[in-house]
Amino acid sequence: MTAAIVVGSTQISARLMSRLPPRLLMGPGALLAASGLFLLTFLPVEPAYVSHVLPAMLLVGLGMGLIFMPVVNVATSGVAPRDSGVTSATVNTAQQVGGSIGTALLNTIATSTAATYVTAHLKAAALTGAVGPAVRDGVTKAGVVHGFNVAIGWAAGIMLLAGLVAGTLITARAPKRVAEPGAVPAAYDPHRMREV
Repeated sequence: MTAAIVVGSTQISARLMSRLPPRLLMGPGALLAASGLFLLTFLPVEPAYVSHVLPAMLLVGLGMGLIFMPVVNVATSGVAPRDSGVTSATVNTAQQVGGSIGTALLNTIATSTAATYVTAHLKAAALTGAVGPAVRDGVTKAGVVHGFNVAIGWAAGIMLLAGLVAGTLITARAPKRVAEPGAVPAAYDPHRMREV
């Protein structure tokens, strides 16, 4: 996932940021990340990493990589140079706080859903008289996975909402390219300059 984030942010997003408006990177990035999260909602109790987890992690990483650079760019654009450090720190703090709140929310959803699942299935097993250590263990594992699947489904929905918000509310244009020092403008004609 980390490698996918690096590729998404440094190889894709960084190259397209000067050509596309930020929302055209954030929206598709959120859609990619939501797709990866959605794939994780189908995890079984005994998943295979390469076939079940890895593809989803690559999609989430690429999507987040597309999102990170334009978000920081939009949040810090138009800020006076003397305030750029404070603005950058505020953006970083907001990302950290948002991640903490999101983790707490999704953990609450996963835990409560898992507890409800385990309680209901153990009661059903008790009615049939099949409550042994193996049944309890199987129901507990299935309940935990079910809780995570539901929480990740919520995360996918939140990511889709974020993509919708970015696609509709962020109206910033692509940043203007800054000429490198010593670069010659495209319209420069040395013969015409001599005449002047």
